[in-house]
Amino acid sequence: MQSFVIRPMTWPVLRVFSRNPLIRASDRVEAAVGTLAVVLVVIATACAGVLGTIIHDNRAQKYLQQAQTRHAVVAMAVTDGEPAVSPETTAFTVPAQWRFNGIDHRDLLGWTDPVKVAEPLHIWVDDLGNRVEKPSAVERAAVDALSAAVVGWLIVIAATAQIVVVVRAHASRMRDAQWEREIRLLVEEDVDEDDGHTNRSQ
Repeated sequence: MQSFVIRPMTWPVLRVFSRNPLIRASDRVEAAVGTLAVVLVVIATACAGVLGTIIHDNRAQKYLQQAQTRHAVVAMAVTDGEPAVSPETTAFTVPAQWRFNGIDHRDLLGWTDPVKVAEPLHIWVDDLGNRVEKPSAVERAAVDALSAAVVGWLIVIAATAQIVVVVRAHASRMRDAQWEREIRLLVEEDVDEDDGHTNRSQ
C-alpha cells in the first residue's frame, strides 16, 4: 500500500527561511514570489466578492428606481417612417406623438422596423413624459455583479500568473548561470590538479 506523506520543508513558503545550503538565492526568490502569488489570489477572491456585492446593491437600486419612474405608453406615428441617416444605430426615424398625464408630447423616434402613418408604437417614458429606454429587470443586477467580479478576478489572476512566469524564468536563468560558473570552476580546478601532478612527475 502506497502512503502519502506531507513534508512541510517542501512547501515553497518554508524555502524562504530554510537554512539548507542547497537552497540558493534564486530558489528563495522564486519561493517568495510563489507564496505572495497565492496570498494575492486569496485576497483577490475576497475583494471580488466584496466588489460583486457592492455592484449588485447599486445596480439593483438603480434598476428598481427605473421600474418605478419609467412608464409604458403608446405613441402614434404622425407620418411614415424614413430610413435613418445613421443605420448603425437605428434603421428608421419617424415623427410620433403621445399623451402622458394629460400632456401631449411629440418627438422624432428611432425605430428598427418600417413604420406607417397612424401606426401605434409602444415606448417608455419618464415621469415628465420624455422618451427613455426600457427599464432593466432587477434580476440583471446579479448578472452585472457576477460579470464584474469575475472579470476583475481574472485580471488579477492573469497579472499574477504573468509575474510568476517572469520571475521563474529569471530564476531559472540565474540557476543556469550559477551552474555554468561552478562547472567552469570545477573544470579549472581539475586542470590545475592535473598540471600539478604532471609537474611533480617530472
